[in-house]
Amino acid sequence: MKKYPLLLFFSIALFIISALLFINSEVFAVDQIKSVEFYAVDSNTPVNSQINQQFSIYIGDNLSGVTNPIKSVYFIVSGVATSSGAGSLEFKIDSDSATSKVFSFPDVASAPTPFELVYKDNSNKINPSSAGSYSYTLNIIPTNITIYGLGVKAITTYRYAPISCPDGQPANEKIKTNEFFAVDSDIPISSTLNSPFSFYIGDNLSGVTNPIKSVYFIVSGVATSSGAGSLEFKIDSDSATSKVFSFPDVASAPTPFELVYKDNSNKINPSSAGSYSYTLNITPTNITISGLGVKVIETHRYRPPSCGGGTYWATGDIISPIFDTGATNGVGYNWLMATGTTPIGTKIKVQLATSNCSNGATNSPDCTNGSWGQTGSDYIGPAPDCNNSVYYYNSVLPSSPTPQEIKCYNNHNNKRYFRYKTTLESNPPSYDFTPQIDDIIINWSP
Repeated sequence: MKKYPLLLFFSIALFIISALLFINSEVFAVDQIKSVEFYAVDSNTPVNSQINQQFSIYIGDNLSGVTNPIKSVYFIVSGVATSSGAGSLEFKIDSDSATSKVFSFPDVASAPTPFELVYKDNSNKINPSSAGSYSYTLNIIPTNITIYGLGVKAITTYRYAPISCPDGQPANEKIKTNEFFAVDSDIPISSTLNSPFSFYIGDNLSGVTNPIKSVYFIVSGVATSSGAGSLEFKIDSDSATSKVFSFPDVASAPTPFELVYKDNSNKINPSSAGSYSYTLNITPTNITISGLGVKVIETHRYRPPSCGGGTYWATGDIISPIFDTGATNGVGYNWLMATGTTPIGTKIKVQLATSNCSNGATNSPDCTNGSWGQTGSDYIGPAPDCNNSVYYYNSVLPSSPTPQEIKCYNNHNNKRYFRYKTTLESNPPSYDFTPQIDDIIINWSP
């Protein structure tokens, strides 16, 4: 068959302007500082003997080159104390005596007494010098004292070396703590309260392993009872999330409290950005809670947006208009060729989509519900794979343009319409060079 090539030269200078925007990046000359919170310990049963609870903290920022990056690590410990005389509460990390600190308590036999204290290890055992996940064991040793509703959270503050844009590069995963309102009640509760709540993650979690590092609830209020009671928490009425906190007899006086509820089944475990809704179920037994308030504290790893370390965005896509070959029965696609410039470290990638419908639908002849690259014809690369994970070129362009054979006959042949997608990649990690496309040439035969 004689070939009647159609050479399509499409200048895309304007697309380049829109696809790879010049960024006036703010360069930070000094190290930055950040605080993140992590769940450490809770106990739904009264604690009157030693407990050893493993916990983890995660640092996702670049600490290299920063002298003494850890500026502060401390624990907030809360609960309700009872005793038959003076008592104490000792804390250690990894059973290391150098980390020991013993807090004295007065005689609290007359009434259960809420407390909140700060434990800081003066030996600085928790002292990472690089990004990563770090696990420790918190040892809590009560003497002549019983703690109800024990809750502990770890707060870490550190210096880090940012990249030359505020949030860094996608390769450097970050970590962030968010707080959200969950529940309040302006009337005393003495029966089950089911309260819907939502929280939102706006960061990119794709490709991040186990992005959720910590989710827990801080619950506060004032308790009254006619004897010992309890407070149960669930999420979405799921028994696997249940935790029942015991309360002492608080009939003698209304007793304020603050406790930490952590669902050990990790029901709240998003893997992508979005809004997530749940219902917190709170069931008091033989106890009335006034001024109930609950907030949820969530800490996650995320992949920051591509902001570039230099002048350009990391990547940009150019999608062509829809081209009509005019052939009712479609055409045979032979080869494509890209021309342009690719400075060292940059790349150009090209993919082709074809259809018998101008909207990209695959269900010809009725051509309904079509969308190029989505619900219709996909942008794909060359044989033998012929799918959307391979590309024509995908490298620095040669100095002399070379046509690349299209093949993928089952995907493209006898299709009337086509589009192409070009992806331009700047040079990582500095992103101070970017490629330029001059022409995309598609050769086809009737």
